[in-house]
Amino acid sequence: MTPRRTVALAAELATVVLSIVVALSLGRVFIGNSMLDDLIALGLASHAVAIIARRAGFSMLPAALVSIVAFLAMVNMLLFPETSGSIVPTRETLTLLRVDLGDSWTLFQDEEAPVEAARGFVVVSGAALWMVAFLADWAAFRLRSTLEAIAPATSIFVFAAVLGAGTDQVRHGALFAAAVAGVLLTMRADRQVREEVWVASGTGKGISTTLRVGTVAATVAVVLGAAAGPAFPGAGEVLLDPSEWDNGPETRQVVSPLVEIGASLVNQSNFEMFSVRVDNPQANRHYWRLMALTDFDGAIWKRKSNFEDARGPVGSNIPEGTPRTTVRQTITTRSLGNIYMPAAYEVSAVLDSGDVELEYEEATGALVVTRESTEAASAGFTYVIESAVPDYTPESLPADATAGLDAEFVAEHTSLPPSCGPGDDATECWPDWVTDEANRITAAAATDYDRVRLLQSFFVDSSSFTYDLNVAQGHSINTIEDFLTVRRGYCEQFASTFAAMARAIGIPSRVAVGFTWGEFDPARGEYVVRGENAHAWPEVYFSGVGWIVLDPTPGRGPSQNSDITGLAPAQLDFNDEENRGAGFVPPASTSIPEGSGFDPTFPFDQELGDLVPTTTVPVGAVGGGANSDAARVLLRVVIVILAAAAILGIVPLIRYVRRRRRINRVAADPVGRGELAWDDACVALALVGIAPVPQETPLEFAERVDRSRFALGPVRDLADAMTVLRYANLADLVTPALQAQQAAREIEIVCRTQAGRRNVAIDAIDPRNLRWN
Repeated sequence: MTPRRTVALAAELATVVLSIVVALSLGRVFIGNSMLDDLIALGLASHAVAIIARRAGFSMLPAALVSIVAFLAMVNMLLFPETSGSIVPTRETLTLLRVDLGDSWTLFQDEEAPVEAARGFVVVSGAALWMVAFLADWAAFRLRSTLEAIAPATSIFVFAAVLGAGTDQVRHGALFAAAVAGVLLTMRADRQVREEVWVASGTGKGISTTLRVGTVAATVAVVLGAAAGPAFPGAGEVLLDPSEWDNGPETRQVVSPLVEIGASLVNQSNFEMFSVRVDNPQANRHYWRLMALTDFDGAIWKRKSNFEDARGPVGSNIPEGTPRTTVRQTITTRSLGNIYMPAAYEVSAVLDSGDVELEYEEATGALVVTRESTEAASAGFTYVIESAVPDYTPESLPADATAGLDAEFVAEHTSLPPSCGPGDDATECWPDWVTDEANRITAAAATDYDRVRLLQSFFVDSSSFTYDLNVAQGHSINTIEDFLTVRRGYCEQFASTFAAMARAIGIPSRVAVGFTWGEFDPARGEYVVRGENAHAWPEVYFSGVGWIVLDPTPGRGPSQNSDITGLAPAQLDFNDEENRGAGFVPPASTSIPEGSGFDPTFPFDQELGDLVPTTTVPVGAVGGGANSDAARVLLRVVIVILAAAAILGIVPLIRYVRRRRRINRVAADPVGRGELAWDDACVALALVGIAPVPQETPLEFAERVDRSRFALGPVRDLADAMTVLRYANLADLVTPALQAQQAAREIEIVCRTQAGRRNVAIDAIDPRNLRWN
């Protein structure tokens, strides 16, 4: 391999290493390292596409278009495996991508890094890294500009350093400095080898000296910086310390699940998210709850949570003395994509979770995967829990929901942004007309229970509101006002608006996020829960009782405590017409209002029948989804193999197409046919480590080949023919062209035989050889 080719390869490798270092630095913006593999894979793929496009002779615009297509395909395979039926993104993939990008922008304005690696954040980070890699290759090898080659990577590194966690700063700084030094050195050597084209005998030595001296100097600088830098005054300080914005060292900043499952809420995905096995399927149809959001800042419902290890029994937030029913659940996750684990409210014990560690927050009843287990859980796992489901009746609810409650608790759960005044930004203050509307709706109520029931009836009234997915997403103050005006929306708007209006009239409330119970599969003996079952609903607090579930979304209704809601059990495609128009007339009563659509003797048995298995799963029988997991892993492996095959096949395909085009172009040109034969022979000779250098004539190259230890075919005959074709002014050039073609074919046969099949195969996919065609 010539010095020029060696240095060019080293420069390409240096830019790749710089992108990998930037990907590692981006890890500081997220909690855990589960996203690093995807980010590094995207960076490597971007470089591969840029190198192939450049060596194939694509101009900047076609190369950029190819890079965009490749990025979408890679994102589809890596981050949206549930929709990757093929390498090409589907319409559903693009829809989910759009939703996730919108959600990530909203969260970027409301959450502080480091945060959980939500898919939207990873997509944005991957896009930034892909662009960094593409621009670095463009600047380094098209513009030959060192500064522009490292500038994009530097900007991303600084961004991660400012906003990310302040851990391992010296290590990240040293790695970045070393990577930048590598780019500077190799590009300097590349420039030098190009400038010294006429000094062939000394080129290799000069480049070697440059690299040795530069490497020593860079190593000394990096080592001194890493060792002495932390000792400088103020070196331990950071520009922005996210921990100062948090509530304490144990607070875990996580993405709002109401935003994270927004794609499922809107797109009604049919992909299986998880499955639940319970002992008595007829009676145990539950809302599988992920989390409750308690803070509303006018833009988003969220919460900063404090979790504790969840092994065995966990704490309870329900007052003692409340009747409860114990429900054991064996839950297998598949495509959740977040840290929240579904469970019937309220979790009482974690019996088994395999190798995945779980945490629990008593205040909200949220069960989550620990930071350390996030990556292991992302592929899906099985856990076994018990829940103590409260049994409420209207008679158990006090007339005043807040009687005797702690003032701080009431303030936290009735908090709203300040009322709008003259000149206030309408997007950041609470509109008084919404409070007036809540008071008007509940004016006839005698108790707080009456108020929340009247508020629920206001929304489920089919003559007043319409369930519609084709509305703007979100649950901000602006969204609430629009929703109350157009009176169309889906569960996110119904739940968040209900909770905010309940707070406006002084009733503690929050928004719960999760799934309805799903579809029972008799063959599997478990409920299968899909993206289309994603749901959000409000919960209101009553003194001495706890949090009770209501559901203002038309066509939805929990199967537990139906006498509290006055709604029939309902979800998508099951009884979902019954609850539309369910009315309520105060005063509160234990009887179900006529016309509500609810029958206390609803025949659960008639739907499940005798198909429900009576066997239960032992506590230790974790991993029931092994076959499905294995199939999913196999599918991903197959997709990766097909993608790799497609990428590797690009070079041979380009070489073949370009060669055919060149053959057609020079068919009537003897000199052109000779040049094609010369290039074919050079490619073959490169297989055995011999290649011409720019300053050599064909005869000089032939003499050098003759001095080698190998008999490589009629190289001298080829050189004689090429000398005639290039320099002789003959009338008949067809004969030397035929001689050149014949000699090139013989050289190819000899060189391929000596190189062996392995080297020939590697050469076939090497994009560097595109320059010969």
